[in-house]
Amino acid sequence: MECPRDGGKLFPQAYEGDVFVDACPKCKGVFLDRGELQKIEAEHKHDYSEMMSRMPDLVAPAYERARQRAEPEPFCPKCGAEMETREYAYCSQVMINKCVKCGGIWLDRGEVEALEIFYEREREGARRGFLGSLLRH
Repeated sequence: MECPRDGGKLFPQAYEGDVFVDACPKCKGVFLDRGELQKIEAEHKHDYSEMMSRMPDLVAPAYERARQRAEPEPFCPKCGAEMETREYAYCSQVMINKCVKCGGIWLDRGEVEALEIFYEREREGARRGFLGSLLRH
């Protein structure tokens, strides 16, 4: 497969245990097949809690870079269909490129980590909400 950003060759790379992504060594972007992003979220092997406390808004820079990017929509490295750019989960501030045909996802440099931080924040918010509801009753 070829990188949708620079045309270079994508190489399989282990990420989060048994999840293998297709990575570009030049631009540091990754392609995930359908379902691999959900596996990364479920694995939760990287702990970003310390990083979150030191840099509480890591996802905003990734969002701003993606929003300002004036590049045409990339084509899927797996099936060749045009990918569409959208914000992941409508509130993550992380823009992803998703293939409309095969469901694969292209993430530019730093966006996998930004999504993992988003997941960590969501888990933390859910824990606080649950504990708060227990204390109110």
